[in-house]
Amino acid sequence: MFTFSQSTDLDRHDFNYSFVQLPSNPILEVKNRTYSFTTNIDRNLMYDKSKFFFQNQVNINGLEKKEKNGYINIDITLLTPTVVKKNIATRTSSTKDKNGNVRNTYYYTAELTYDQKGSAKISSTDGKIQKTIDFTRTNNLKSKEYDSYSSAESYYYNINRTIYNNFVMEVVNALNTQLNNEYGYAVKTGTDYLWILANKKHPEQAAEYNAYLEVKNVFDKMTFNNAVTGFEVELQNTIQYFESLPKKYAEDSKAHRKIRYSAYFNLAKIYNYLDQPSKSIEWSNKLIANDYDKSDGVSNIEDCNNLITLFNVNKVKTRHFNVETKNFFFEETTAVVTNNNSSYNASTAPYSIETDPNYILAYLATIKKDTVTGYIQKNRTLALSDAITVTVKDFQGKFSERTFKANEINRLTLSNGEEFASVSFKVAVDNGGMTMSGATKKFVKEMYIGKKISVFQYFNGEIIIKGANESEGKSNATASWMMSPKKRFEEFAQGCPALLARVEKKEFKNNLESFIQFAEALDACN
Repeated sequence: MFTFSQSTDLDRHDFNYSFVQLPSNPILEVKNRTYSFTTNIDRNLMYDKSKFFFQNQVNINGLEKKEKNGYINIDITLLTPTVVKKNIATRTSSTKDKNGNVRNTYYYTAELTYDQKGSAKISSTDGKIQKTIDFTRTNNLKSKEYDSYSSAESYYYNINRTIYNNFVMEVVNALNTQLNNEYGYAVKTGTDYLWILANKKHPEQAAEYNAYLEVKNVFDKMTFNNAVTGFEVELQNTIQYFESLPKKYAEDSKAHRKIRYSAYFNLAKIYNYLDQPSKSIEWSNKLIANDYDKSDGVSNIEDCNNLITLFNVNKVKTRHFNVETKNFFFEETTAVVTNNNSSYNASTAPYSIETDPNYILAYLATIKKDTVTGYIQKNRTLALSDAITVTVKDFQGKFSERTFKANEINRLTLSNGEEFASVSFKVAVDNGGMTMSGATKKFVKEMYIGKKISVFQYFNGEIIIKGANESEGKSNATASWMMSPKKRFEEFAQGCPALLARVEKKEFKNNLESFIQFAEALDACN
């Protein structure tokens, strides 16, 4: 029996993983893993987008996209959203000077309500798949607070473009998510962790840490398309070591229960990633019975039961196999233009990119302190990622395309007033089936640039928060922000009691409006 007084604090230690996320409604016959589109979209909604915008933006991983006659047909119908209510709300702030005189300051917020209508009908040629994704709902928009009525009113200028873009991107993101969850085979790569003793003076710490290194080294070899059946043999000594700890530390004390907890947790985690959910559940049950952080055992059992269900419906016993995705690319055609008074008419005037309504002027400030001016297709500005292609004029007046990586650009400004920065961060939401495993620089729209933190938005909807002294931004779609937004806001609000009090009242939510309000309040805090 071991007794000691050393600290039994635990530290997280990361390891890498890679596997195929199994669909909940798989198409078991490989020959049927094809899909195509039909669309009925209002012309106004598609003003600055190509005819095949949705066909090229929506992808199902592990399936073949066909020009027509796919086993699955995705029939998208969208109507132009309509504004049903506008209002400018007024807030009054009263202050007294030393003589008791009251001074009122007025603040104005533009508010807007609009209705959107649309759906996507998903059907298969044999009738086995019949479902509808509904996009009909009422949405609200709200501006930041202005100190003049006219400034608030200006929020409504060109608001239709924002509404249309929000609607279109909502549809794209929803289809990518739901179609891949049900029918696709998305490749998942990322990091998870084991709990290891932190105190180097503890007699078990070195052995536990070495066991972690064994797990890390073996799982570093994990790829989504190669079996992990041999990993259990490679980890035999490590597994036996973790199994021995509960017998060594069997006392009913908090210190011993923490060590048993780390052993049970680590074994449950190892077997989960070895595609052995039943064994993982066994160790999770022991973790729960140990009565220390039981919730970890409960959540892992839920995850493993879901995995068992997916194994059964997919008729497989592993998440590691080859995934082949074939995407037919629809040739982009001239975007629909609804303004009949446009000065550009290809049939009667010589073509000029400078007057083409489908292009917009872009100014790129490079890291070499140069400014490049060029034209970019408007539809490309809706999905700016890690690179931008612009058409520039040389000294002879000839136009040619140039592509710039985000890490070559400090700032991007469009002639419509939109501004983008180049920020390093990890993408948290799946995009086209790929999950970024490391932070890379990407273009993000500037929503608020503060002295302490800045707020940006990525084209897929993720909000990026970056501290003034930090080299990387963090996405609001990460697990830590999604599960514990209050805790994350508390970390940023340290040193500002008034703001901490607002955080404690849960005044701030995990959305763009709250992030901007929080950033403004943080800057105002002395």
